Amino acid sequence: MNFNLSSLNDVQKKAVTTTDGAVLILAGAGSGKTRTLIYRLAYLLFEKKVNPDQILAVTFTNKAASEMRNRIEQITGGFVKNLWLGTFHSIFARILRRDCTYLGYDTNFSIFDTDDSSRALKKVLSSHGIPQQLNREKIILNKISRLKNKFIKPDQINPAELDLIDQDLPQIYKQYEIHLKKNNAMDFDDLLIKPLDLFYQHPDILEKYSNQFKYIMVDEYQDTNHAQYLLVKNLTGKHKNICVVGDEDQSIYGWRGADIQNILSFNRDFPDAATFKLEENYRSTQVILGAANALVMNNTDRLGKTMFSNRADGEKISFTTSPDPDQEAQKIIELIHDEIFSQKRSFKDIAILYRTNAQSRALEDAMRRNNINYTVIGNLKFYDRKEIKDLVSYLRLVVNPADSVALKRIINFPLRGVGETTVSKIEKFSEMEGISLFAGLARVREISTISETMGQKVIGFHELISKFVDLQNKIAAGELVRTLAAESGLMHHYKTEYDQYESENRVANLQEFMDSIDNFGETQEAQGLEARLAVFLQQVSLTADVDTYNEENNSVTLMTLHSAKGLEFPVVFVAGLENGLIPMQRPDSTMNELEEERRLLYVGMTRAQEKLHLSMAMMRRRQNKFKESEISPFYLEIPPKLVEVRGTARNLLSSKAEFQPSKRRRAIQNYFNYSNSHNQEVEFYRVGQLVYHETFGKGKISQVEGEGDKMKVTVHFFEFDGGIIKKLVKQYANLTPLESMD
Repeated sequence: MNFNLSSLNDVQKKAVTTTDGAVLILAGAGSGKTRTLIYRLAYLLFEKKVNPDQILAVTFTNKAASEMRNRIEQITGGFVKNLWLGTFHSIFARILRRDCTYLGYDTNFSIFDTDDSSRALKKVLSSHGIPQQLNREKIILNKISRLKNKFIKPDQINPAELDLIDQDLPQIYKQYEIHLKKNNAMDFDDLLIKPLDLFYQHPDILEKYSNQFKYIMVDEYQDTNHAQYLLVKNLTGKHKNICVVGDEDQSIYGWRGADIQNILSFNRDFPDAATFKLEENYRSTQVILGAANALVMNNTDRLGKTMFSNRADGEKISFTTSPDPDQEAQKIIELIHDEIFSQKRSFKDIAILYRTNAQSRALEDAMRRNNINYTVIGNLKFYDRKEIKDLVSYLRLVVNPADSVALKRIINFPLRGVGETTVSKIEKFSEMEGISLFAGLARVREISTISETMGQKVIGFHELISKFVDLQNKIAAGELVRTLAAESGLMHHYKTEYDQYESENRVANLQEFMDSIDNFGETQEAQGLEARLAVFLQQVSLTADVDTYNEENNSVTLMTLHSAKGLEFPVVFVAGLENGLIPMQRPDSTMNELEEERRLLYVGMTRAQEKLHLSMAMMRRRQNKFKESEISPFYLEIPPKLVEVRGTARNLLSSKAEFQPSKRRRAIQNYFNYSNSHNQEVEFYRVGQLVYHETFGKGKISQVEGEGDKMKVTVHFFEFDGGIIKKLVKQYANLTPLESMD
């Protein structure tokens, strides 16, 4: 064991050794937060002799959890068994695997991803005659997710607080929950909500876990939502040894339910908490850090800290303007070439960050034209590839035969002649009999409208799955999946139904997946954890984009500012520094949203270790028209002495004028005036106006009802299959105005 605290600074040492009671560690960007957390865990284990299963350490990504475990093992010289270390979702899924029977679930429940949840919601809307609107499933799921994150149940929703379009939301939410339980399934949010149900309905189970976890540590506390806050608070009730680590200046997930007040109000919940500020930055130069500090100090929602660097001042930040996004991308390529040839960088040293995924198009085009290797974080994940989702669906059905979503995906894949009409008949029969769809397959011969030949095909599929249901606890998971892939015909399909190149790639992906099951089993057993197939599928479900990032790949990394959190690069480009993009503009924008946008840029800037490039396009296409861009007010908050203005940008800015407070105030005012300009832009919602929709093509507005976001627009789309009439709610219509016929 190689454990000592000599590599820590004085504040880090105090944060590590203060173990009893409540502790708040404010860890600024690049301040050695992960090192502090790891040493705090090691200190509890090897200095205080705390049993591993008495420590709960919660992170926000699998990548962070894996890094922490690996580094603890390096310090200690071996595996640390029975340590509860993982993400919120993985930790509480583990608890649910043990105790969900108290809530009426089987321990082999499925975890629905967003695609599964969307399919489930469509089924709910169809089965219960609830009106459907164009592309509304994702919108509804997002609203349900927000409610769950706030721990609000369907019967707790006040209809008087809902917009007209959302009046059926409580009913949809309730039926969606019933459908999930019928399928013995949970969505991602349920992995946080169901443990709370478990604790509140069965106080003895809460007491069991709050007694067990004598020490609780939570990373990235600024990103917790209300449900996560309640989970932590409940489990801390017994011993009150809670340590939270976070940075209010890096709170960037309010849009998905994170509540910055959790960290801002920590001392309210724990008045005697000790607070430690990690303000020494080990990542960025003083120039980069000085600019980031100057930016974020304009926020009011912060506890207050001033980061300083232990590195030299470094190069000035560069700022470049280009006529349009394509030329902005080409200018970035030129700067990359300069970094590669003049500074002897590698591609992997460079990241390009942007506010929206759509911005990657111009950048990717430029990369391809110039033969530069690049990786886009947020592209199709390994586990989202069709061949992998097909095989995972087979395994989900084996583990949880009640999973009708998985069943319907693979009952006729590879083709075995069981069509949707047959499945629909069996589904109706199963609902009448009060049994699962899988159980209904076994009784297919009781359905008179299904032929004997078709019934035999259904029985054959049922027998295939039943065989592996029986085998799952008798043979190793790796052996099971290989046999299932062969006997189901899945492997044969992907070997023979595509051209050689695609077949080789798809089969290689399947082989990689099977190998990962073997690795999973070996790792779990070494750590004293369960190696069941259900646990592996849970791990697959909870894998995020950033977890697959490989820093050894020699390629330029492209990603959104949100995806960059937790990463660092010698050279960082932030593209699109324009008002309306950074900060992102929405109707009725609030000061809280503006502050979160400022924190988002702060996160992006502090990813840079040595060199930071900022850029903007003078013109950008908005609503199918090029419009002149205004410089971001955030740029105007960076001290001019830290910036080198390059190229055509010199014609736009002078070193003195760019920092004028009046320009910044005007830019921020324009940000908040967006709702007014938005109202002007939607005046085209009038009878006779030509419009365009990505799905339905060109159309003409024939009727307008109501006003504001509740306005309803009737459109005759004359290009869609001979013509179709749709009534759309303005807020979700996604229409682009064309020249009027009048």
